[in-house]
Amino acid sequence: MAVITTDHVQAIPMSEEERQSGKYSLETLGKALEAMHQDGLVVLKNVIDVEIIQKLNEKMCADAEKRIADPTQQYNHGVKSNFLQRPPVTDPEYLHKDVYFNPFLLQLANAYLGHKPVWNWLTANTALANTKGMRQLSHKDGSFAHPLYPYYFIANIPLCDFSVENGATEFWLGSHAQATWRDQQLATETGMPQYPVCRKGEPIPPITEEAKATRMKIRPPIQPLCCQGDIMIRDLRLWHAGMPNESDKHRIMLGLGYAQNFFLGNAGDMVDVRAQFYGEEEFEKTTNDTIFNLRPTYLE
Repeated sequence: MAVITTDHVQAIPMSEEERQSGKYSLETLGKALEAMHQDGLVVLKNVIDVEIIQKLNEKMCADAEKRIADPTQQYNHGVKSNFLQRPPVTDPEYLHKDVYFNPFLLQLANAYLGHKPVWNWLTANTALANTKGMRQLSHKDGSFAHPLYPYYFIANIPLCDFSVENGATEFWLGSHAQATWRDQQLATETGMPQYPVCRKGEPIPPITEEAKATRMKIRPPIQPLCCQGDIMIRDLRLWHAGMPNESDKHRIMLGLGYAQNFFLGNAGDMVDVRAQFYGEEEFEKTTNDTIFNLRPTYLE
């Protein structure tokens, strides 16, 4: 089989008519669906006001500095170049419909995952400045025997322009459709502490070296670029890895996760929001939004 030597993520622009109506045409939506099914990744171009994103980036970069100074701060996959960070959801100044209930994102979610998907994941991924040479292992976001159909996707909202220099995420395009949970490493006693929701003998996120070597011959990974105002959507099964940020500024992206409604139970309106509620002091201390157990109810 031939190796793809030039590869890129599919980007979906919108017309002015689509912007005014708040929804994609069927033709445009079809292109986004093709990208998701073929590549497991698509970029929705210019669907959020850049001023909203810039303001959010300033706030979250300042919050990141506080986290870096905290000696108890935990790091994503144990690599001290990246951590999960809570968006400022308690401050109305930073809450915007186009970020948290974006109509173009929800239109694709309903088309790809089925009507009324469940929104039950919210965090942000921060690639810290000046972390040259510090990358994550290629992995999937899941520690169970995942199904082989589209059941969950993550919508990443970049708060700055992403480049190779500042740690644009590495993606193995198409891996979601070709791989199974058997391509992941299995949990052992020594490997489990990094992955709190895993169970011994079941898959953990990292991909095996054998699976990577095989996939490399077919379609090597790339680091797609995207901009403020874009939303990058990936199937949860897609292999990916956080990359070093060699720039002098933090690189942050929000992460919103959506599941098929039957996967976790019946849903409500156009999107079913599931959340836990905390008092102000308890909310400040909780780390529950750094650990996501996406195991379906039938595997409990």
